[in-house]
Amino acid sequence: MKKLSLFFVFLLMLSLTSCFASEEPLALYGFWGGLWHGVIIIVSLVAKLVAIVAHAINPEYGNWDINLFSYQNEGLVYWVGFILGIFLNLGLLSKLRQVRRNQ
Repeated sequence: MKKLSLFFVFLLMLSLTSCFASEEPLALYGFWGGLWHGVIIIVSLVAKLVAIVAHAINPEYGNWDINLFSYQNEGLVYWVGFILGIFLNLGLLSKLRQVRRNQ
């Protein structure tokens, strides 16, 4: 049962990664965009590393437009949301670790 729920969480995160930070010219990210990019930073990092490895193996692959943060943002407002998202992500991971220890 735990493996099935973990699979569904992974599938949900994978489906939500369409909101990776990119260099789209019309997008200007604010607080909520920064918060979201901070929450999915681990998934973004893994996807970026997979893209780098895929590009190293075959230069035709791995040209994905994945950034860890958005270059086109509203400044301090974006970065406050980004840092809060990272802290939220780390808090959830530490809470998950506590739940595992108590079982």
